[in-house]
Amino acid sequence: MRIAVIGAGAMGRWAVKELGVSPRVDEVVVGDINPEQARAVATVQGGDKARPVTVDASDQGSVQAVIAGCDAVVNATQHFWNITVMHAAAGAGVHYTDMGGLFYVTKRQLELDDEFRKAGVTAVIAMGGAPGVTNILARYGAERLDTVEEAHAYCGNVDHTDWSGYKGWVVPYSLETLCDEFSVPAPQFVDGEWDESVIGGEGVAAVDFGEPAGTLEAHHTIHSEPATFWHAWKDKGLKSATFRLSLPEEFTAQMRFLNRIGMTRTDEIEVKGGKVRPRDVLLKVVAEIPKPVGVVLDDVDYLMSVVRGTKDGRRLEWRVRAIVPAHKEHGAGGGDVDTGIPPAIVAQMMAAGEIAGPGVYVPEQIVPCERFFAEFARWGATVDAQRREIVAAPGV
Repeated sequence: MRIAVIGAGAMGRWAVKELGVSPRVDEVVVGDINPEQARAVATVQGGDKARPVTVDASDQGSVQAVIAGCDAVVNATQHFWNITVMHAAAGAGVHYTDMGGLFYVTKRQLELDDEFRKAGVTAVIAMGGAPGVTNILARYGAERLDTVEEAHAYCGNVDHTDWSGYKGWVVPYSLETLCDEFSVPAPQFVDGEWDESVIGGEGVAAVDFGEPAGTLEAHHTIHSEPATFWHAWKDKGLKSATFRLSLPEEFTAQMRFLNRIGMTRTDEIEVKGGKVRPRDVLLKVVAEIPKPVGVVLDDVDYLMSVVRGTKDGRRLEWRVRAIVPAHKEHGAGGGDVDTGIPPAIVAQMMAAGEIAGPGVYVPEQIVPCERFFAEFARWGATVDAQRREIVAAPGV
């Protein structure tokens, strides 16, 4: 099979690595607007299978020409370009997946269902770690219930990396996304109503991620899971769907500080007679910080979904969790593994006919749990599940 990856950035490179080591993949097309970056990722991560190309993700024709003849495409660009790349995939008759649309873009992507049905191809959107793995964890529980009344997703990171020899600043994933996650309203579905009153970084709660992580402080952020859970289970009695994030305490404090002083802002301000966006300044400055050399990543991501509902009249709760450690052999952090690898796995499953549409789907609608978990385990991920019966509770 031939699979394309559009976007050779931090997460795209790990999608290329999964495709490069997979015996099912014959060729990997690595596309990026920066030809040097495409070439470097193709060479280092894709080996003899990978072919670098230059592509502009904001130009549907450019993307369509690059992915023509491929069996599937992984969109690893910033979510701004999801709609354009989806149009290109439908136009080229190529199966599609991505790493998430940060709620609002995800909702727009679902509106392309007819386009993909007419094209006869499948799109599995929001298929990174969170969203993505969290959605499949939730599906595992929902499949074992007759009604789904609550679905809650959580992402926690515990970092044991020795950063003592590095004087720079490392962000766990896209700083653009993080700026939104700490500055804009975080829509949550609560008691049958959409609530956009909470700003990212607020709504702090103590969340038990299970051993060895234990209880971590987590907060609401804008994320796709509330939208995808609602899309999948609104007809099964869903009353609440939420997401909370827990990053290392020091990093969370730093992001809150940057937001407090206005560096996450996207409006223009005047500086010495010119107009600049504070966020653009932040992104530029951070991009120029020298990358760490010789640092061995040693973090662990804890992805967890809690689903509550009824089965044969009994009130049950499923807590389904994935523990994703750093992959030291390849130099990938836990967040790299659970964000970059899952869409590459799903792309192969679509190309092989193991996921069949056509149309646009969220992961909890269509990705087979056990099959996906088995593939994900090759990268060191462990998935466990606990079922509890709710015998009595206030209001029940």
